[in-house]
Amino acid sequence: MDQIEVARLSTADVRKQVAVAAASSYLEVVSQKRQVEISQRALETARAQFDYNRRRREGGIGSRLNELRSGQIVASDEALLETAELRVRRAQEALGVLLGANGPIDVAGEPAFDVPPEAPEADWLAIRSDVQLFTAEQRAAARVLKDSSKDWWPSAAVSFDPQLLTPSGIFQPSRTWRLTLSLAQPIYDGGLRRGAKLLREADLTASQLSVERLQIQARSEVRLARAELASYERALASGRRAADQANEVLKITIVAFEAGASTNIEVVDAQRSARDLESAVVVIEDAARQARLDLLVALGRFPR
Repeated sequence: MDQIEVARLSTADVRKQVAVAAASSYLEVVSQKRQVEISQRALETARAQFDYNRRRREGGIGSRLNELRSGQIVASDEALLETAELRVRRAQEALGVLLGANGPIDVAGEPAFDVPPEAPEADWLAIRSDVQLFTAEQRAAARVLKDSSKDWWPSAAVSFDPQLLTPSGIFQPSRTWRLTLSLAQPIYDGGLRRGAKLLREADLTASQLSVERLQIQARSEVRLARAELASYERALASGRRAADQANEVLKITIVAFEAGASTNIEVVDAQRSARDLESAVVVIEDAARQARLDLLVALGRFPR
């Protein structure tokens, strides 16, 4: 019975690992699609600036240098967009493989991971599938050790042998049967049973240490996941402010350039800064979502 329970919990733990891997792959698709959106917006801005500088040059009030600089940004953003779209395809293919689909799988939107409040250890530690599995293995090892005394019990065997003889003989009946009952008790086994008991004791000690190690690791995972989430949320707030400010600087720089109060170099620098900061925000957002997922997994709340 204990082995059946261990097998059931082992299957549940493997399913959890597959679900966590699929969720992480899902988040990767979301993150890469956000990178594509940023690259597309940056490319649209760069193309608009390139068209503006080209018209100025054609009108005789702009320079070829400014047009080339804008064209360089357009080409760079086009390359980044191609790379981002390829990463999306790779992430979709990886998600399809994990889900057993014969092709890439797209995602509809960002998942909502509710962060659970602080709770006593007894409320979440026992519901983790890996803790349940290791605990069941410990109980099975204890049960095997407890049954070691049965090694000293005598073994019994019963056999029933019916026989049909056709034709029957003068001194041999046609139908006969024989029932045999035998008992065997080993007197000397060279320490085999004692050695088997010592091995079972070692297995039980190893399983107990594994449970203790897993519990320590689980507590560490919860503490680290909460610390990471808090840190990423603070970094995300700062990163979003920086990205908003960079986009505002870009708008002002473009207006100033069109009014002749700034140079094209300042526009190029503002474009790169805005694009890089928005990309960094996406990276932090993905890390924050992953931290929320890690916290739910550490608390045994994913998958439900």
